[in-house]
Amino acid sequence: MIKPEENIFSGQGAIESLHHYFASCNASKKMVFILVDENTRKYCLPFLIPQSESDRYNLSIIEIHSGEKYKSLDTVAEIWKKLTLAGADRKSVLVNLGGGVLCDLGGFAASCYNRGIETIHIPTTLLAMADASIGGKTGFDFMSYKNHIGSFHRPERVYIFTEFLKTLEVRQIKAAMAEIIKYGFISNPEIPGKLKIQDLTTFSFDALIQICINAKIEITNSDPDEQGLRKILNFGHTVGHAIESFALSHEIDILHGEAVAVGLLCELWLSVRHRNLNINILNDYIRFYSEYFAHLSYVFENADDILNRMMMDKKNSSGLLKFVLISRLGEPVWDVIVSRESVMESLVFYNALKV
Repeated sequence: MIKPEENIFSGQGAIESLHHYFASCNASKKMVFILVDENTRKYCLPFLIPQSESDRYNLSIIEIHSGEKYKSLDTVAEIWKKLTLAGADRKSVLVNLGGGVLCDLGGFAASCYNRGIETIHIPTTLLAMADASIGGKTGFDFMSYKNHIGSFHRPERVYIFTEFLKTLEVRQIKAAMAEIIKYGFISNPEIPGKLKIQDLTTFSFDALIQICINAKIEITNSDPDEQGLRKILNFGHTVGHAIESFALSHEIDILHGEAVAVGLLCELWLSVRHRNLNINILNDYIRFYSEYFAHLSYVFENADDILNRMMMDKKNSSGLLKFVLISRLGEPVWDVIVSRESVMESLVFYNALKV
């Protein structure tokens, strides 16, 4: 049984809690490793641990490359190698300081090393704070298939520091909006109204992050290993992951949240077709999409390739395409069988949009 996620720290006192945790690990002779990439090492690590205090806690740094193309078995093996050479044992802790890619990689590496060691997430992107760091899914891409290999391994703790959002490009913030509005479609209908054309350079995301965290904890605690209800978190991701996989294999520059934004558009269209969703919800989302994702007006000429990638989605079985769709805001339905023809029509609809 995967344990519930309870130890999430944010706001005032979070940094003191983290330092107290490091001190307790040091006192009990636990080895602590902090996984970073070149960006989080430069912009985020000094906020957590001033150079003058790094020796005090006896912390070791493991650095990997940033970017989806490094979300691979080779990178996981690199983490395992560095843990092994440093003498990490079963009581060691791996702290993941980064976005969704790094948290997924670090979580998976921790889930297997010595059959599982303690892991902590410190998300540094809006998408990771609102979604990716919560719930315990880990994994990496394999043979160009998104998150094809993975495990469930919940972190012992999650620390949210919204100060890190100041280090992000606006594109990263926009990409996270897709995952945030997803919660508006599947569980919290008030979210879409809160997102209407905000100035992202001044908007405070603290309340929205907490809404998303609360929703995900409730969903994942009730269905920790994704046998039923937890599947609703995949809304927008069946198409989105296939598009992301296609884009990565064709060297198209795309972020995970951007691919999900396209996936939401297609799967809302499918919801209108197959679940009688009010078309005004789709039209409202198109306006939202055109504001934040107009630069994503790709035309995917090889739709068959994208459809074939969807067939590798973990929710599918027996050669059937299964989707999460919504009947109305906050009312998702999972395991909806959709024909290849309908999915193809949704991609045609997307390609035809002028935004």
